[in-house]
Amino acid sequence: MSAKRLATAAACAVAAALVPATAAQASTAPVRGALLLTVTTADGRSDVAYLECAPDRGTHAHPTAACAALSQVNGDVAQLPGNPGQLCTLEYAPARATVHGLWGPRFVRYQQTHPNRCALAAATGPVFDL
Repeated sequence: MSAKRLATAAACAVAAALVPATAAQASTAPVRGALLLTVTTADGRSDVAYLECAPDRGTHAHPTAACAALSQVNGDVAQLPGNPGQLCTLEYAPARATVHGLWGPRFVRYQQTHPNRCALAAATGPVFDL
């Protein structure tokens, strides 16, 4: 085998060895997100927060916790595990939660009305704790 072919084969072997490592690193890298979250209650009051993930910041009261929860479900708010053990009263004071923005390259949109703010927190964890 010529020196040129040997060098090419060696370069290909090194590149092949690096590709899986790069792919593994990419899958563990945090996903950038930029979201506008709103909670509107029956009395017409709206709380609004901007949340940016990777780095975690914005006007959200708990950006690190909210970004961690969203990262677990790849930005799909409907899949949040919430706080299943949280107990709430049966008070009916509807709270509508909405999200608009980007999670990685994907547009995220979510809207759901919960019986009250406690039920909202039970369903979504820290994400709507604005």
